[in-house]
Amino acid sequence: MLILEEIDFLVIGSGPAGQKGAIQASKNGRKVTVVEGWETGGSSLWTGTIPSKALREAILDLTNFSDKSFYAEQYKLPKISEISIADLNFRVQWVMSHLKETISRQLKKNGIEVVIGIARFVDPYTVVVTSNGKDVRKLHAKTILLATGSKPRCPKEIPFDGKKIFDSTTLLTMNTIPKSMIVIGAGIIGTEYASMFCVLGTKVTLVDRRARILSFLDREIGAHLQVALEESKLSFMGNKDYSKILLKESGVEVQFTDGTAINAETVLVAAGREANVEGLGINHAGLSLNARGYLDVNEHYQTKVEHIYAAGDIIDGPCLSSSGYVQGRLAGLNACGMEVNRFKTLYPYGIYTIPEISSIGKTEEEVQAEGIEYEVGRAYFYEISRSVITGSESGLCKLIFNPKNFELLGAHIIGLGATESIHLAQVAISFNLKIDYFVEHVFNFPTFAEMYRISALNGINKCKKGVKYGNL
Repeated sequence: MLILEEIDFLVIGSGPAGQKGAIQASKNGRKVTVVEGWETGGSSLWTGTIPSKALREAILDLTNFSDKSFYAEQYKLPKISEISIADLNFRVQWVMSHLKETISRQLKKNGIEVVIGIARFVDPYTVVVTSNGKDVRKLHAKTILLATGSKPRCPKEIPFDGKKIFDSTTLLTMNTIPKSMIVIGAGIIGTEYASMFCVLGTKVTLVDRRARILSFLDREIGAHLQVALEESKLSFMGNKDYSKILLKESGVEVQFTDGTAINAETVLVAAGREANVEGLGINHAGLSLNARGYLDVNEHYQTKVEHIYAAGDIIDGPCLSSSGYVQGRLAGLNACGMEVNRFKTLYPYGIYTIPEISSIGKTEEEVQAEGIEYEVGRAYFYEISRSVITGSESGLCKLIFNPKNFELLGAHIIGLGATESIHLAQVAISFNLKIDYFVEHVFNFPTFAEMYRISALNGINKCKKGVKYGNL
């Protein structure tokens, strides 16, 4: 018979949202226990954001990808035999282990107990933790934060086997680099992995039911990405929907609704993600998923059960590690009686394709649809000294602004360092700075930040005569 333990604040899940929620509650005087069904750090650390980005960096390093610009005529994609999966895995495992130690140290420093096991609700206040098939703890909590994250959506009709047909989690257990791969789904995850395997020398075919890759992107940025991927020998098939995926002795066959079929050694199915609530027994807590498969919360991250909060990928959108950190912190604050609203609706997207992309604010298509008067300033990476020095001449910084008052409406970058560089635009939009800010102030040289000056000048020079910088 398990002893019922009284807990002030129970967090289920130790990914980005769980970590920050737990730490915030602890700093506000709560006794906090975290239950994690995987390992400390959650799926973000072990199967999602961190390993995929660590894999990307390892691929870029081991293939000497930057040489492509310096030695264009001589550069060739590596042969499959030239890159060792063991070398890639070593780098990924080292990063994950190092960050696990850091997260564990932070939780311990804040007096937070971490229990490894599977949590399930008995009633709205009580959770039983199971480890190795046995119930080991019974926790009664005044406040609960659900931060169990998400998992790949795996259609039941697809025969996933983790050997030839993968989802984004099992792909990380691959023990050889395939000679050919079909990626189904040209969303963020599918396109990121497709671009990585292209650089490894795998023959990749990316398939999507939509007409273009990452269709939510500013169209011009998306076009630059598609050209870059085609240069890496990726083949894209748009307006294609699969009907069957069949395991064959020699590989996998994907059949399409239009009657065509293609074959490859392996298939990655990137069919989106869904809230990870399997085995949690949320019905016993009085909760249920919405029509999109996520938990609903109010502006304070409360579910419909007042003492139960939720944050991160378990709630609907935007399902980013970056937003999960903020949501978890805000949920922790709200749960401790400090009323704060959701994070601002303005936030950047980082897409770790090769080349990487980052965006914030409105796309050109959005301002057109809204009837907003606008102008565009562009800086191509071959104009940026730092980009040329690093061997990354392919890229674009695109600023969308109001030509009457120079208000920045959106920024979209494709190229090396895009996910770092976007934050200058984020600050500018947040503080209502005009694009002439980028002209009037001095940035270190040579840096990628120079792209803002160049693109601002390019845009200002397109405006009608008589504006302040019209003759620059």
